[in-house]
Amino acid sequence: MYYFARYSGMAFEMLGIIILGVFAGQKLDEKRPSEFPLWTLILSLLAIFISLYLVIKGLMKK
Repeated sequence: MYYFARYSGMAFEMLGIIILGVFAGQKLDEKRPSEFPLWTLILSLLAIFISLYLVIKGLMKK
């Protein structure tokens, strides 16, 4: 049961980081309008890489 709670917590942490990155990118794109949502793309990809890094780091602790 402990592992289930630990890994589901990692999933929610990943979800929160990615949502925060996308939200911040959208807000920056609203302030600087263009045809291509550059900040949304950059910050969402950065959030994905950060969340993957944190998950791998957490798995290596085990």
